[in-house]
Amino acid sequence: MASWTQTSTELRRRQTAASRRLSIIVGAASDGCSPLPHSLEALDLPYTSLAPTLASLRHHVLSYLADIETTLAELDSPISSDKLKATGESTVEEARAWAQEGLEMLRSIRQEVYAHLPEIHLDNVSSVEDFVKSHFLEIPLPDVRARLPEMPDAVRSRLPDVRSRLGDMRTRISELGSHRPLRYIPTLTERLHSLQTHLSSVDIPHALSNTTLSPNATVAALLDRVRSSALVSEISSEIRHGEDKLEEAALEIARAVKRSLYGSQLIQYVDLPEKWRNNPFVTGGYRFIPLDQWPRLILSLFALHNETLNIHTHLIPFLTLAFTLLPLSSILPSVLVFVQPVQDTPVLAFTAFAMLCLFSSSLWHTMAGCAHPQGMDLCARVDYVGIGWLIAASVGTIVYYGFQCDSIASKIFLGFCFAMGVSGSILPFTNWFNEKEYRTYRISFFVALAMTAIAPLAYLAYLHSASAMLQFIRPVVPSLLSYILGLSFYATHFPECYIAHRWPNARWLDWLGGGSHAIWHVCIVCAIVQHRAAMAVLKHGIEGVCV
Repeated sequence: MASWTQTSTELRRRQTAASRRLSIIVGAASDGCSPLPHSLEALDLPYTSLAPTLASLRHHVLSYLADIETTLAELDSPISSDKLKATGESTVEEARAWAQEGLEMLRSIRQEVYAHLPEIHLDNVSSVEDFVKSHFLEIPLPDVRARLPEMPDAVRSRLPDVRSRLGDMRTRISELGSHRPLRYIPTLTERLHSLQTHLSSVDIPHALSNTTLSPNATVAALLDRVRSSALVSEISSEIRHGEDKLEEAALEIARAVKRSLYGSQLIQYVDLPEKWRNNPFVTGGYRFIPLDQWPRLILSLFALHNETLNIHTHLIPFLTLAFTLLPLSSILPSVLVFVQPVQDTPVLAFTAFAMLCLFSSSLWHTMAGCAHPQGMDLCARVDYVGIGWLIAASVGTIVYYGFQCDSIASKIFLGFCFAMGVSGSILPFTNWFNEKEYRTYRISFFVALAMTAIAPLAYLAYLHSASAMLQFIRPVVPSLLSYILGLSFYATHFPECYIAHRWPNARWLDWLGGGSHAIWHVCIVCAIVQHRAAMAVLKHGIEGVCV
């Protein structure tokens, strides 16, 4: 009998411990803030990651907030009002305003905790029995089931729901696969400190509540444990480093704006923030105009600086091409002697994409003198988009005229040209594409776009002959040579790299431009004009017949 009594006592003790631990898991499946036992250890669950600690922190913070919420909510009740009046320590209005502010802070913290901190993970638990066996002393489950009728009805009524709750948790809780919870820890510490400072700013009679508004020792211990981990320390260091870089960039922009007298005068290359430094061989003549001074930025189109020629070598041809699209025959017949209107659809399409390239280039070189980093960067990427579509359109015209008698091949290769243009519109908006260290990769990308013309030309040679294909493509060779010539200037920064060493005091590049980039622009314009002229020959097709 004594043995049975001892066994029964031990079983009840283990059942009580199991019930206490299972209540924690059941509580984790709900969104409420029911208080949890403060004896819960931070690493009760045998996981090697910080996920259990963060989950435990989540539950304790929510429990702590629930206790405070209960206390603050009492201040809105009539009973609390009478007690406050009796103490004479603070007016009802002051106490309620204080409580309302505390409740708002509390609810804000609670929403952040829900969003950033994970619940307890049970992905490796296949059943309730396995969970119990892995965390408690070995208990003969058949004997436990046999004794279940002896358990209180309130406990027994909750047990059938445990398996379903754990299953729901496994499906609802995602893996802790990112650093977002850990990045939130410093913020959570500040939020709780602010809340505690607010709570301690007013003395509330102890008779109003059975709970205390003092800091929760368990929450503080868990926060210290998480903050002391190497991973959180590394993340905090990265955040501080990122903040330092942002602060340094902002200071550089502010200093450059100050040196430019808020955009009213030109500055030197060494005065520019790092992001604006593109060509070290051009040492002066830089605009740095704040975005809120946009009229001054527009007027800089007509001023002298190191982007003057870069802007107008593409802006003037853009306006000229736009002029060819206007219906001039009825308005100014004499103009047609100098400007031939566009009538052919392929020529019209090529002209439109050429105008896109010229306009986006002019826009970028205008915005290159803007002190707004996002605006400047966006226009640089739009410039790349224009280049991509010009290349795609150039190859597309060759495909269109070369496969006039083969509609299937024409559609396939034109679709490929369209895909080229789309890729040239997407890739420039990746984070790395506009970085200075990837300049060679940018050039290689656009060269690769142009090299896609090899496939349709090879197929033309297969259908006809190599000599027929070369004869067909001959009118395009001058424009191709113009592109190659301009690219060589663009890639080498010649002649300014030579001028900077040979005549270091020369300043004509500073006040007008005219360096490698302006030469590159002139070559592009020549290539556009030459390609448009070549299209008049290409439209007759290869060998002038269909096969």
